Amino acid sequence: MKKLIITFSFFALNVNAQTWNLAGNSGTNPGNDFLGTTDNQPLIFKVNSAEKVKITTNGRLVFYNSNGITYSNNLYIGGGNEIPSNNAGGINWGNAAVGLGSMSANSTGNANTAFGFNSLASNTTGSGNIAFGINAMQNSVTASSNVALGTNVMAGFVNGEFNTAIGFQSLRAWGSNSNSTLSGNTALGKDALLNLNNGINNIALGYNIATNITSGNNNILIGTNINTFSNSPEKELNIGNWIIGNNGTIGIGQFTNQLPADGIAPDGERYKLFVKDGIKTEKVKVDIAANNGWADYVFQKDYKLMPLNELDQFINKNGHLPEVPTTEEAIKNGIELKEMNILLLKKVEELTLHVIEQQKRIETLEKKIK
Repeated sequence: MKKLIITFSFFALNVNAQTWNLAGNSGTNPGNDFLGTTDNQPLIFKVNSAEKVKITTNGRLVFYNSNGITYSNNLYIGGGNEIPSNNAGGINWGNAAVGLGSMSANSTGNANTAFGFNSLASNTTGSGNIAFGINAMQNSVTASSNVALGTNVMAGFVNGEFNTAIGFQSLRAWGSNSNSTLSGNTALGKDALLNLNNGINNIALGYNIATNITSGNNNILIGTNINTFSNSPEKELNIGNWIIGNNGTIGIGQFTNQLPADGIAPDGERYKLFVKDGIKTEKVKVDIAANNGWADYVFQKDYKLMPLNELDQFINKNGHLPEVPTTEEAIKNGIELKEMNILLLKKVEELTLHVIEQQKRIETLEKKIK
């Protein structure tokens, strides 16, 4: 009888040990056969007797890293920290961190997405950020509503909002601090806005573009290997080094000096457009501001026409028509197209009056001869 009991016990133990075979199982029933717990406890996976992976009672997958366990309301895989979602400082929720070191300092920041080693590693209270890439927004602490895609993108960025950077170390902002203002900037391309530490509403699109800017606002740069005239530009435009601008003053062509922000040229006049190397066009229309801006006043009865003998004396003395700039003046100051056309029309009308007067004299002489 004793031998029978021992044999039965061994058989029962052997059957129990084979209920889940490491080499595979057949004939399982999902309703009865499973890996897991039957009480309200998480399922723990251990390596070398240490917890490494856990499925919580809420069904969330939690991975352990050097920062320990994560908690509910967030998805942390290889990232996150030990601060629970109901910590004393407030609730954090909607965060997703994938990658070792990612979002490891978060306390009350919400709705952040970090993907990549050390992405959003220093974030504590910032919310609504998307950081994809190794070290993306690594030093960001309180920044919110930013998008960073690429390795080292916004890596030195500490505080700011509504910035978008895509491309290797674009808008890296290394050296910025909590007092720096970075808002509404867009950087697309490798090294775009690399060193910008203070600035709002800047746009840089292209490879290695605007790397010299450390501070500046409302600048637009598009192209490759393009920098601004200074490290702190304001309202500057550069498209491919073909079209440039400064505070609404536009230039077309290669300029070695910055355009005047107020549009005032060396001749003292204000212009909106500066063009190098000429313009070729099929049509140009110039607006005339007032009626007295045209030259028809020459035909008024009270207009004083210079006598031909005085005109002859003036030409002999000066070598040009009255009111018309000299060659030296034209070369030095250029000519204003509208004013020159009006002046030329005036001279044509004066010449016409002289011709008419000469014709009257000729007709009078002809009558006397007859």
